[in-house]
Formats: sequence, C-alpha cells, structure tokens
Amino acid sequence: MYYRRKIFLALLESFGGTLDSTDFEKLLFHYCQFSRKNHYDFFPYKFGYFSHMSYQDKRVLISHGMLENADKFILSKNENHFSKLNKDDQDSLRKFTSLFKNSKGNELIKKTYIDYPYFAVKSEIAERILNEKELSAVKNVKNFSRDKTLFTLGYEGLTIDSYINKLISNNIALVIDVRKNPLSMKYGFSKTKMKSYLENAGIDYVHIPQLGIVSELRKNLKTEIDYKELFDIYKNEILPQNIEFIKTVIELLNKYNRVALTCFESDHTSCHRHKITEWLESDSSFNDQIIHI
Repeated sequence: MYYRRKIFLALLESFGGTLDSTDFEKLLFHYCQFSRKNHYDFFPYKFGYFSHMSYQDKRVLISHGMLENADKFILSKNENHFSKLNKDDQDSLRKFTSLFKNSKGNELIKKTYIDYPYFAVKSEIAERILNEKELSAVKNVKNFSRDKTLFTLGYEGLTIDSYINKLISNNIALVIDVRKNPLSMKYGFSKTKMKSYLENAGIDYVHIPQLGIVSELRKNLKTEIDYKELFDIYKNEILPQNIEFIKTVIELLNKYNRVALTCFESDHTSCHRHKITEWLESDSSFNDQIIHI
C-alpha cells in the first residue's frame, strides 16, 4: 500500500473513524501543512482546497473493503492504522489530532482561509464566512494578470493536483495538449479525465494531436544526440506540414490571453513543445511573451 494511504487511514482513525467529506479534506490538508510533508497536493477550488488524489485513494480503499461506500469517509475495518506509521509520523499525527480535535465545518474552513488565503481564491463561500479584512487578504494573493502569455508546462513529477495548482497560480485560462496520443499511466492525465478535471477547475482544454510526435519516433531515446535528431525531424518535417495548427495556437492565445502548451517532460528542452515556441519566436509577427514553467 502507498504510504500516503496509510496516512489517510490513520488520520481518519485518529478522528474517530468517520468524518464528513469536507471535514476530512480540510483536516488532510492541514495535516500535510502541519507535518510539512506533501502526502497529498491541493489546489484552490469551490470550497477552498481540493485533492483529486485523495478521492481516487478513497475509491481504491473502498474497493479493498477498507472504507464504506458512502459520501462520508468511514472506516469499515477494525484495524490499527496508526501503528503502521513510522514513529515520526505517529508523533506528528498525535500532536495534530490534539490541536484539531474540535475543529470542523465552517470554523475549520475559515481557519484555512485565514491561514492560507491563496486557497480561497476560487472559493464560492468566502464572502459568506470571511469579513472584509480577511477577504482583502485573499484578493491580495490572487493572480489577476491578463498579460498575454504563452506558457509551456510538463506534468512529469507532478500529481494532477499540483499540475492544476500551477495553472491556477499563473492564471492560465486554457491548456493546449500537444501530445499525439493523450494517454498516461499517471492518474488524471489521460485526455478524458484531464479535460474534465481542468474544466471543473475553470480551465479550458484543447487537444491538438497534429503538433505531437508519433510514438514510433519516440522509441529508443537515450542520448542527447537521439533527442537532437528527433527534434530536428520535428522542426524540419512535422512542423512545416502543420502550419495551420501553429496558427490555431496563436488564435487561441489571442482569445484566451493566458495559455499553456502541455506535454509530459518537465524540462521543456527535452520536449518537442520547445520547438513550437522556437518556431513562434522566429516569426517576426509574433511578439507575445513565452514562459516555461
């Protein structure tokens, strides 16, 4: 079992084995901050912070019979999950439980918004539970930039939650997926689910497979020379045949202002997306900012 799921179960056990979904999500967030370990990543959402991975783990744990199949988070087996943590995490969780044992509902949400105002920037209830001064703190950390910018972002090393958080923190309105085949073994990054998760977070999604590279060309990439040869083929053969789709990128940038080209590799120089931006930079009519994040 992934260690994060042991944390998940031990946290639930420490708070009595049953928690409302909102309370569990908030306590999980606070425990990650308290322990200074990102067992789960979070991004600003409708009621504060949210983690798709925690709900995916909930579904997995239900399938293994460790949680009840219910809206709430309910342990279904009488096991000592706390004992399965290492000593440091046991000590940390014990202290955390003592501090937060009486925290729940709007009180818990409000504490989060005050302590971590960034995670309230997408909240639909902030105005109802925060006063004017507290709301001002939220507005001060929100990225309102509408400067026209083409970003590039790879999801290697990221969870779907940390990926969405990067998009929100840069106020990105549209993701352009430039993978040829938008499938991934990483949870949340295959096309259908990724599109759904992004749109639920208020970010549009477009797939342009014509700007991708077929899998046959990506086999046996081991050295810098291998990558250079691949990118030369991409620059000299693939891109010239797909000028209309580069124009589509420009049109979408003009429409949305804040757009991210996305693929897998974290280092943009190891990904074909940097050849798209180089192509654009070589065009004297393209004067917009490009940032690799």
